[in-house]
Amino acid sequence: MQNNHKPKQKGDTTSNNCNRKRSRDNNSPDVQLSKSLSWVLRHAASSLGLQLSSDGYIPLQNILTLNHPRFCKGGKEGQPKYTVEDVIRVVENNDKQRFRLEYKEKVLCIRANQGHSLKVKAEELLTSLKHEELSHPNLSIIHGTTLKAWRDHIQHEGLSRMKRNHIHFATGLPQPQKNKQDKQNTRPISGMRSSSQIYIYINGSKCANDSIKFYKSDNGVILTAGVKEEGILSLQYFDKVVDAATGNIIN
Repeated sequence: MQNNHKPKQKGDTTSNNCNRKRSRDNNSPDVQLSKSLSWVLRHAASSLGLQLSSDGYIPLQNILTLNHPRFCKGGKEGQPKYTVEDVIRVVENNDKQRFRLEYKEKVLCIRANQGHSLKVKAEELLTSLKHEELSHPNLSIIHGTTLKAWRDHIQHEGLSRMKRNHIHFATGLPQPQKNKQDKQNTRPISGMRSSSQIYIYINGSKCANDSIKFYKSDNGVILTAGVKEEGILSLQYFDKVVDAATGNIIN
């Protein structure tokens, strides 16, 4: 059989250039700030001595003045690494709209829209989906995951919220787009990694009929804590499972 695969030439640097670009992007100040904000607002606030409001907000200055290496210039205490303007830029430009800024009693505060392991009141942070909304035929509820996670756990046990408060779902699939170099890449979608290998479609009508609580975040992510908030959504609520690469239904 003829092998049409073109071996990589010694001078072919395309792959290396792409890897270097991704590395540069991940190490950019704005990406690092976004990751640090997510870490504090979703998981680390309590351990840092910060208190979240019941709807997930923290005064922004309390974060910017943290004596923690993530927020100190050069790792030195007392020298803030970021400004309010930096945070506003990151919030406005974030591709998945992970954060929200709001004034609370004239104090600028920030929260993560979803993804918490810290305890917050879901009813205050999120919008509860009514029975007719959850069961509406036009609502897609899709969980993206890896092939390994599907094979090792999900196909046997269902979806688990794990250490987070909720299981996350998107309302659509990542869509291809073309960048300035006319190369194919993927437009991000809130609630799903663009690298997902398996798409799990949920039967919203069945969930609604069994009174399973679902919510929607400000940035459009669908969430549930599972059956009776036990942290598991079992296979009986799966509508279909699709291989992302081929489009074939595998379950």
